[in-house]
Amino acid sequence: MMHINTSQHDETAATLFLDQAGVSYETRHYDYAPQKGHIGEQAAHAIGAKPSAVFKTLAVKIDRKQAAFAVIPVAKRVNFKALAAALGGKNAKMMQAEEAHERTGFVSGGTTPFGSRESFPTIIDRSAQKHKTIWINAGARGFLACMTPHDIQNVLQAHFAAIAE
Repeated sequence: MMHINTSQHDETAATLFLDQAGVSYETRHYDYAPQKGHIGEQAAHAIGAKPSAVFKTLAVKIDRKQAAFAVIPVAKRVNFKALAAALGGKNAKMMQAEEAHERTGFVSGGTTPFGSRESFPTIIDRSAQKHKTIWINAGARGFLACMTPHDIQNVLQAHFAAIAE
């Protein structure tokens, strides 16, 4: 097994998925405190990573029907037009939290493209390619996994596109 855990071990649908796929990753916990705002930047600070190397996963809908994951830097916002275009659509919007939970199995703040109940196409902001490794949610609030953008792309058959602003 290629998993390195720097704190207590959490087994989530995401870590089980990564283990089964044989992906090398490291996990880290931090105190999830959404009331403080800027959760992503807080996570980056808590684990000692640059915000540009910490990515959040958004469950979205393209043209009101196609579900997808958008993976973007925590300090940025998704460019919905660019995201829709990357998936051959005209528009995109956030999936409602209840639907996202039902379809992915993850709670808001713990969403990840790994081990989702339903697999969706995944678009990763191309800025991820500038980093040797990036941090991404590991399937629970306050729980991140670090791995190479190439491994993420391979295991999800994801595509890179300029989708953050």
